[in-house]
Amino acid sequence: MKDQKGPNDLEFVISEHQKEIWKYKQKESDWEHTQNQLEGTKQVVIRLTEKLTELREDNKKLAKQVDDAVQRLREAGL
Repeated sequence: MKDQKGPNDLEFVISEHQKEIWKYKQKESDWEHTQNQLEGTKQVVIRLTEKLTELREDNKKLAKQVDDAVQRLREAGL
């Protein structure tokens, strides 16, 4: 019986496969973390886009109010 572990030794093969499995589990964990960050970032972009659209509409309304006030002042001779 050999004391050295070689590529044909069952314990060696199992150990190598366990290492590979661990590496794949780590990669999967990293992928899930990245996926969660991506989803979170997408939600932030969506909320910011909605807020920007809302602020643009508010800005248009305020600009109209300013234009209307300026027009009334001009008509009043001021």
